[in-house]
Amino acid sequence: MANFSVSNLVKAQARLADKFKNNEMRTMASPAIMLAMQNQTALIPSHEQLRVREDRPITGYMMNRVKRTPGNSRTYNHTGSAGTSSGFDFVWSILSDVFSISLKQMDDNIFSFEEALAQEILNCSINLHEKIEQTLINYLFTQRSQVSVATPKGGTWNATNFAFEVASTDKVTFYQRAKAFMRQNFYRGLLDMIADVNMSIASENLAAQGAGNATNLAYQFAGLTISESTALSDANYANGAVLAMPQGSFSLQQWIPKQNREGRGDYNSVLGGYGSISDPLGTGLQFAVHGYTERADTSALNGNAQDDLLQMEISIDISPVVGKLSNPNESIVFEIAQGL
Repeated sequence: MANFSVSNLVKAQARLADKFKNNEMRTMASPAIMLAMQNQTALIPSHEQLRVREDRPITGYMMNRVKRTPGNSRTYNHTGSAGTSSGFDFVWSILSDVFSISLKQMDDNIFSFEEALAQEILNCSINLHEKIEQTLINYLFTQRSQVSVATPKGGTWNATNFAFEVASTDKVTFYQRAKAFMRQNFYRGLLDMIADVNMSIASENLAAQGAGNATNLAYQFAGLTISESTALSDANYANGAVLAMPQGSFSLQQWIPKQNREGRGDYNSVLGGYGSISDPLGTGLQFAVHGYTERADTSALNGNAQDDLLQMEISIDISPVVGKLSNPNESIVFEIAQGL
């Protein structure tokens, strides 16, 4: 039931042990959040100062690569064109979750007001996590490259699905072929990969085939960081797919308003207050808190006919960003899929 009414002291119910409670509060894996948070200052370390309010845009700039075919002679009257630069706007999303709790709601309850408040904040944090993770996965999938620099070897480029396909007959060398494809697009360093469930299972199985086995397949995982995402799915590839990118090239910019960062007002007043909390799940995200109190009859909410009702909102502004390229159809993120 809602509003803690099932846990009234008059029913003499015992509080559930943590190991039972943990199952209720389980969370989805958040590989995209953890990956992006490692690089949140890689692009614009001072973005909090630049974005002074929700409606102020931020634009990033970069110097472009100008690709030319070199000549085969020297001339006295050579001329050239000037270099170029380009800009891209950060796209922000505001995500929020709300709850209420009253002053007298927990008076005859096995749980204290403080425990109930902490639980509600944790509920909001988990809800925000799931939304942020899915938002980041959707962003990476949308950002995947629509072109390959060259006609790749070791697989096939699907120009309709925007994916490098590895034939099913080559599935035991899927990750080696994925690395080769990235090298053919001139990404020679370490790679981050987010794998769907099928390709995560495949990576664990292949990585276990080490030097002690008749067939050693573990060699292909050097230089790869692979994380499983239950939020990633491409209906075009039932056998599985991964999103691959150069290590350190995916960032999450986060922001909350100045009033929340500094603290202002009083949650116990009708005018309300502003504050912030660190993500209780330990990701490094910083959430904005806004709350106000109103007079209310909370009899139907396990409260009292004369009560104070606290209305709370937990929120955050996020802007996922990947390293940009001057060609609008080209991206550093590639989908690599297991063919049927």
